[in-house]
Amino acid sequence: MIKKFLLFILKSALLFGTIAVFTALFLVFYYTKDLPDYSQLAKYHPPLTTRIYSSDGKLIEQYAKENRIFVSIDSVPLYLVQAFIAAEDKNFFDHQGIDFIGILRAAISNVNNVINNRRLEGASTITQQVVKNFLLTNERSIARKVKEAVLSYMVSKTFSKQQILELYLNQTFFGKGSYGVASAAQTYFNKSVEDLTIAEASFIAGLPKAPSKFDPIKNYERSKERRDYVINRMLEDGYISVSEAEEALKTPIILKSRDKNNLVKAPYFAEAVRAIVSDLYGNDEFYTEGFTIITTLDSAMQKDAEESFVQALRQYDRLKGFRKPLAKISLENWQAKLNEIPAQAGAREYEMAVVLSSNDHEAIIGLKTGQKGRIPLSDVKWARTNIKSISSILKAGDVIFTENLGQHYALRQIPEVNGGFVVVDPSNGCVKAHVGGYDFDVNKFDRILQAKRQPGSAVKSFVYLSALERGVEPNRIFEDAPIEITQGPGMPSWRPKNYKGDFLGAVTFRTALEKSRNLVTVRVAKQVGIRSVAEMISRLGINSAPPIYYSMILGSLETTLSQMTNAYGIVANGGFQIVPSYIELIQDKNGKILYKRDDSECIGCTAGDEDNDIPEIKIPPKKQLIDSASCYQLTSILQGAVQRGTSSRLAKHKIPLAAKTGTTNNSYDTWNIAYTPDLVMGTYVGFDNPRTMGKTATGASVALPVIDIFLEKISDKLSKAEFDVPDNIEIVRVDRSTGQITDSKSGIIEALKMQK
Repeated sequence: MIKKFLLFILKSALLFGTIAVFTALFLVFYYTKDLPDYSQLAKYHPPLTTRIYSSDGKLIEQYAKENRIFVSIDSVPLYLVQAFIAAEDKNFFDHQGIDFIGILRAAISNVNNVINNRRLEGASTITQQVVKNFLLTNERSIARKVKEAVLSYMVSKTFSKQQILELYLNQTFFGKGSYGVASAAQTYFNKSVEDLTIAEASFIAGLPKAPSKFDPIKNYERSKERRDYVINRMLEDGYISVSEAEEALKTPIILKSRDKNNLVKAPYFAEAVRAIVSDLYGNDEFYTEGFTIITTLDSAMQKDAEESFVQALRQYDRLKGFRKPLAKISLENWQAKLNEIPAQAGAREYEMAVVLSSNDHEAIIGLKTGQKGRIPLSDVKWARTNIKSISSILKAGDVIFTENLGQHYALRQIPEVNGGFVVVDPSNGCVKAHVGGYDFDVNKFDRILQAKRQPGSAVKSFVYLSALERGVEPNRIFEDAPIEITQGPGMPSWRPKNYKGDFLGAVTFRTALEKSRNLVTVRVAKQVGIRSVAEMISRLGINSAPPIYYSMILGSLETTLSQMTNAYGIVANGGFQIVPSYIELIQDKNGKILYKRDDSECIGCTAGDEDNDIPEIKIPPKKQLIDSASCYQLTSILQGAVQRGTSSRLAKHKIPLAAKTGTTNNSYDTWNIAYTPDLVMGTYVGFDNPRTMGKTATGASVALPVIDIFLEKISDKLSKAEFDVPDNIEIVRVDRSTGQITDSKSGIIEALKMQK
């Protein structure tokens, strides 16, 4: 009887076992008919982060669809790999993609978890996680689990453990927008993977399970508990010693963001670089290929340029007075109501506040934090002419912008006027600083590259340069007197005027440009021919097809700040062609150089051969657009404009400096371009929707202060070397009034071309 029973049990077990095997085989066959092609893993090419750096190695901006830095498995320290093995897959190096022992252990644990109403444990291996992340979805179903198991086995048979780990470590999401261990190391600790400590490596290894849940900012205790679990697992598995574990366990989790001193604020510049690289390699590639882009930007100069531009715009804006409060609110529950007002783009360091009370001498304000402060009368004086009482400007309930000056606050407002400021190396066109507007968050329109504006008197330099090129000397006499130009049949005559409507009579060519005299400029243009002037403007890239009419010579054509600054850069370097350059070097994700600005050829360069002679560097010849003697003559005259003319405010800087201001009709635009042997600086200020800036607004009063403030910051860093004097230039003294050569010490220095 017992024999029959045992035989029955055996047959039943065999039957059910056979059914189970066939069922399993059927399920595997059924669910794996359309398995994804796992061989594609061999061509793993994840979207990587493109990073833009300044010339001195500081991060300007990074762009990505997924914030990821690819790192090869050979570059990942062993203890970091071990931390992931301990945390995620103890038997990783022993199983074939599926850990049956781990599954059994999890099943036993889950019985206890069900009884105690705890979360069930999973038993997915690192290989299974790779398969799920790359080839499958997060769908919870039998079909997905079967496919995952089969694919994991196949992947394990096809790829080495090192390859699987590399896929896993680079693809996994670690929270805070970070994909891959290299990005996680930077995001959480501002470190490369090689510099992580055991405690930090354990923290990162514990994140994939639930990145948000284990965020130490949101839940420090839970985060530390998870990290310590990984450390203890590493100890149990023999990866670290007891002393290493103890040291790691007692280490607090201290996150460290990127050092702000190593970040550069240059959003307009970064956008210009993005556009250039996207045009070269494609927009999708820019966001996914992980380019490293070294730019021409000087981080310190960019900071100084932005501060100078913002300060100058604010100074002009305050001269126009206070416009009006941002809003009006009831003082009942004022803090809550103030916080309901949305932040305003362009506020920068200004704080929003509400006026709680005001009298003749001060206003009491309340800030969004609930803190109170005071604005004294002295810091409201700019708001209106001859102001006697703050209460005449600020009333209780007025919402305003304020600036914290330490002991008190000052009334402030966001300037309505805008413009741009660019600094370029005239020897090669490299852009060292680029401020495309008051605030990128307000408007991303780049006023250096995109704004077509009239340059006004700033274009006169090229009228005179055209004459110098044709042999007109700087000491020649011209009449500053009324002139009438016939414009053609059916057209009225053109009667230009000087800015102030006055006349100086007979003046030298030099004096006329130093003082920016309109009527002499017209006479110079008549002598050389309007088409010759237009050809010069086209040749230097100011405007490719300038209009052939006389008002063009006084600045009625259109150009960009970039084009105008570049043209002055050509004069500054002696007449050689330059092209604005934003990028020094582009590398792909493997460090291969894709682009290099300096296309000079190194002959005899052999890496690693110390016995080589010094190699020869072949520098490609530059195209000369203007003869160096004419350029120097113009530079000498524009140095005179700094010493005696429209840019005389810059003379205090005591450096070799040439400059030209520009003001358009009705003061719609104001310009100043200045250059030294090392730098050319260009700025314009005007309203985005052109309108008059006021009768007294000129290039000297509005735009020039940008460069003046900038030079105050950087002049001590500039070379004091003079502009190079060409061999065919003779330096003489001339009488300022008559232009005649003189021995008198009262004469001014003049640059004349030697007669052949």
